[in-house]
Amino acid sequence: MRALAHLLLPLAVRLKTRFGLLIASSRGVAAVEFAMVFPIMLVLYLGLVEITTAVNTDRKVTLLSRALADLTGRARGGVTPTSMGDVFTAAFSIMQPYSNANVKMVVSSIVVRDTGQTAGDPPAPVVQGKVCWSEARNGGAALVKDAVVTVPEGFRTPNTSFVRADVNMNYVPMLGQDILKWVTNNGTASITLDQKTPWPVRNVPEVTMSGQGCLFTP
Repeated sequence: MRALAHLLLPLAVRLKTRFGLLIASSRGVAAVEFAMVFPIMLVLYLGLVEITTAVNTDRKVTLLSRALADLTGRARGGVTPTSMGDVFTAAFSIMQPYSNANVKMVVSSIVVRDTGQTAGDPPAPVVQGKVCWSEARNGGAALVKDAVVTVPEGFRTPNTSFVRADVNMNYVPMLGQDILKWVTNNGTASITLDQKTPWPVRNVPEVTMSGQGCLFTP
């Protein structure tokens, strides 16, 4: 028994010494802390990348809508389906370097007419906007001719016209589809980005389609 104690006592002393050194040692602390923090840093980084891409894509959609409206509103001699195709193609390049596969585009000419009624104080004419013509590309749905649309502020002058460009796309996150499904709570893994841009015509009362307009048609 004494012999066994004689053997174990030095071993216990060495173990105690080693354990004390282990507790006092700071080697590897940085690696452990990094292993704990790295998943959080990675999630934050990927989240920032995803948000930045989404914001930039939304900005591109806005710029595309404005470019479509501006290019169409500058047409002095009117447009044709062929020339509108050129306008769509030219404006479409604005989406680069982001994907434009899901971008739907519609350009319409809206005529503003006086309804013969007045409202407000002081009284002002009540106007109505009607679609004269509408062209769509890349899966967009053209507006129906003579459909009534809302006339925005700044365009409510009777017997005038303006151009409206509608751009719509389903943005699918690169990494966060499952998170988006959970956030929306409807199983949707995409966000709808859309922009409606009314735009004044330039130097002409109305941008006609193939020489046909609606402004002075009763």
